[in-house]
Amino acid sequence: MNQQERPQRDESDRLLAVYLRDHFAGSTAGLALVRRCRRNNAGNELGEVLTGVENDIDEDRRALQEIMARLGVTPSTLKSAVGSIAELVGRLKSNGRLFRYSPSSAVVELEGLAAGILTKRNLWRSLRAASPAHATLSTADLDALEERATAQLDRVLAAHERAAARAFGSLEPQPPASEPPT
Repeated sequence: MNQQERPQRDESDRLLAVYLRDHFAGSTAGLALVRRCRRNNAGNELGEVLTGVENDIDEDRRALQEIMARLGVTPSTLKSAVGSIAELVGRLKSNGRLFRYSPSSAVVELEGLAAGILTKRNLWRSLRAASPAHATLSTADLDALEERATAQLDRVLAAHERAAARAFGSLEPQPPASEPPT
């Protein structure tokens, strides 16, 4: 690498480290969110779905931590703490009930979870794009992580449809607008 390329590489590495730390902090918040939602729905269909999603998110968080370690990036304790605090603040949303879990709580929580999973899927795609510059990144592993995120997103969106139907008065969820009714 010549002297002109070195500063660009250093800057790229610094930006990647910031990006990974931000995503790790987001994974802390996402794991806390899915755990809370699962606990609030223990014993029902949503709780069962969320148990599997929680396990996947925990595995994905460990995979991210391993990737970071291979790249020499350590998680930021401060950013992870901020992610945890953000998840706690998210509990303050209005759900029509002051102290109890509401059917609309599940809808809002699943929307937040879906947003986090979509963001995580984009992380895996971004790392795949960065892989030519980082030999420790396996495109096959990143492809598998992206596929798992897509499967998680599909499960969470299906659960969201059912939760919205229950919360807002329809006994049966309606098919998404993009699919013709059967």
